[in-house]
Amino acid sequence: MSLRLAIVLLGGLAGAASAFPVLVGLGADASTVETESLAPAPAVVTARAVSTAAAPVAVEPEKTKPEPEPEPEPEPKPEPEAPEEETEDDGNESWVGPPDAIPDCEAKLEAAGVEFKPSRIPLHKTRSGIYCGAEQIVRYRRGPGAIGWGGSPQVTCPVALALAKLEGIVQEEAERHLGRKVRRIQHMGTYNCREMANYPGWVSEHSYANAIDIKHFELAGGKKIPVLGVYPRDGAEPKNDSQRFLKAVARRLFDERVFSVVLTPSFDAAHRNHFHLDMARYIVDGT
Repeated sequence: MSLRLAIVLLGGLAGAASAFPVLVGLGADASTVETESLAPAPAVVTARAVSTAAAPVAVEPEKTKPEPEPEPEPEPKPEPEAPEEETEDDGNESWVGPPDAIPDCEAKLEAAGVEFKPSRIPLHKTRSGIYCGAEQIVRYRRGPGAIGWGGSPQVTCPVALALAKLEGIVQEEAERHLGRKVRRIQHMGTYNCREMANYPGWVSEHSYANAIDIKHFELAGGKKIPVLGVYPRDGAEPKNDSQRFLKAVARRLFDERVFSVVLTPSFDAAHRNHFHLDMARYIVDGT
């Protein structure tokens, strides 16, 4: 080895030796720095925590389906109207009593072609507590249909007017179904002061002479058509001319409101042998 090379080597070793403490110190510091850098600084952690919690994340809004339009609310149903109070013109009242007087009733009977005689059944109260009798009572002698009645029925003026209409209907239906007219009608009575047989507490229209019961019709030539055993009961279809005649008469008397109550054998057993016809304030179709 040459002298120059030895000097150089010695000089390098000396420099390294003099520098060693520094390198050691630097190394200690460096390890310390390295250790500190691995432990997260509070400030940095705090910053990261804040930034994580507070920083808004840009999220693309979800695409939502458009909400359906609300269905229109149903229109409110109209409140039901209060029923009107019954009046005498309603045709179906729920009380019984003597019929009201008809202005100029006798003049109307004359205009309808009715032969009659004024009569009286004074309005009175019985011991049982019911009222009987009525105003405007007449004896019905003969009507426009030229039909005899087996005596002169004592009835209210409204019933007398109805009997005039009945005669027209009877003659029309007799000619249509039987080929001849009716000459006589047999009735079973008009005035009878009592309650209804099947409805205790209800006063019969017979109590006011405001009803009539018809037993049979007698044709020109003498043939009789009784209600008993001939009228088609319980809605049965008529099977012969006599049944068709009786059914047609009963239906028209009710449908045309000649009488407000028409009861036949189809109504109940109490009427198995006659037509009950009256001018009550209520309406009953018993055909």
